[in-house]
Amino acid sequence: MLSAIVTSNYVLAQSIQRGLLNSNLNTLVYKTDFSVVDHYDFIYHDGFFVHLIEPTEQHLNFCLHLNNLASGKTMFVLIESGDVEILNAFKDSLSAPIFISPFAYRNIASIYQNMMSFDLDHTRTHVVQGLNLKLDFSTRHLHVNDEFSIPLGTKEFFIMKFLFTHRYKIITNVDLFEFVWGKNLLGATDTVDVYMSKLRRKLKQYLKFDPIRTIFCVGYMFE
Repeated sequence: MLSAIVTSNYVLAQSIQRGLLNSNLNTLVYKTDFSVVDHYDFIYHDGFFVHLIEPTEQHLNFCLHLNNLASGKTMFVLIESGDVEILNAFKDSLSAPIFISPFAYRNIASIYQNMMSFDLDHTRTHVVQGLNLKLDFSTRHLHVNDEFSIPLGTKEFFIMKFLFTHRYKIITNVDLFEFVWGKNLLGATDTVDVYMSKLRRKLKQYLKFDPIRTIFCVGYMFE
């Protein structure tokens, strides 16, 4: 897998490239003026990191254009700094995950690789307490022994998706917030806990047990 870093500052992008490489993610750096009529030499890569110094409306239009041009490919936006108004515009207009400097490369690379692998596989299966649980990415249902299925809301599905691919690993609220909501968790929030509680109640209702364990003061583990 080889992805592209699209940037106007080659020197800063090289630092990002090293950070991602240390997290086992290979990239090439492409310099651009963020014009919608650019040649897009990077378009044939598996995915893209759009690196922005001070984001403007022009950068937002570029991201929207790239998203349409490379529909189905993974795009992350890495922003060095910016005022609240333009950052909110990016958040409201783009479905792509957005990260603000300083960048947590290990988490970014992990989330990116997970999203890439999910694009190649439409189901994932685990046997839990004798039950065959199959998560269907296309219908967003959790199938149980192929006998019945549990419908999942959007956030519930993405939480389950992350837990499924990290079984027996401790997952923090930061990990879940970055993957499910596509942005950094910069302070305390109960958002993850609220959705996690809702998901666990639903699983217990259908399965008669809770396959998610709370790791006190750390996070969660899917068993």
